[in-house]
Amino acid sequence: MRQFLSAFLLVIAGMLPAQAQTSSIPPEEFDSTSRLAGDSINVCFDRTSLGRTFDEDVARAIGDALFLRVEVIEGFGGFPLNGDALLDEVTLAMNNTCDVFMGVSVSPNSPVSDAFSITRPYATVPFVLVVADPDWQSLNDIPKSRKLGTAIASMGEMAYITWAQQQPENQRWVRLPYADFDLMTTRVLDGSIAGMILWQPALARILATRPDAQALHVIDTAPVPPSETRVGALVSSRNSFLRSQIDEAIDALVADGTIAGLLEKHGYTGRAGE
Repeated sequence: MRQFLSAFLLVIAGMLPAQAQTSSIPPEEFDSTSRLAGDSINVCFDRTSLGRTFDEDVARAIGDALFLRVEVIEGFGGFPLNGDALLDEVTLAMNNTCDVFMGVSVSPNSPVSDAFSITRPYATVPFVLVVADPDWQSLNDIPKSRKLGTAIASMGEMAYITWAQQQPENQRWVRLPYADFDLMTTRVLDGSIAGMILWQPALARILATRPDAQALHVIDTAPVPPSETRVGALVSSRNSFLRSQIDEAIDALVADGTIAGLLEKHGYTGRAGE
């Protein structure tokens, strides 16, 4: 259930009512001293994130571009899907420990807490529709009588729901939300569901860990519009200089093909930057 919370962190913060955004952390928990910049940066990650290894590779490339040593700090994991305690935990870590928190959604107009500043995106990674039937090339090829699995609370699921709500009941597929991607994969392979919509890093992990998943292939989501996540980093709003330096490093890494190479390395068909 935690896989998508990093991606939705900024959205969650914006959806919370004003009083909920007020920190409940006791003041004594905050470290009021300033960390010396030196030649390193503390980079934090969601340890349960599907894009965890990709995000670390990008962080190290940013560090190399800025001539800074990246100190990896495992961050968060295990919070409930509604975001309880997540914002407080991130706020505390960004104040006391982390210079940068990798792997958050930086989609245009995403609301963000005043405590944080977001970088430009370093990658745009799609949600994909995956099936086992070799004859299907798009969602339109799947009979309406078949069911689809969707990654619960994901942007891909939201895109499908938005589309389906605009269609007559007999022109849409029945949707079954899954929190367990391994189980959803099994259901596609045994024919219980026709296909599944999930974030591409989830598919990359499945392909890397399940030999039987080689029978799967990605098809066009049409008539459902494509969906994707722009991924970037979080920096304390007090450190505008670091944020601007990271943005410049991302620009350079996009321009020289480094990010594109990392996307290819991890099996993502996403785009660098954007």
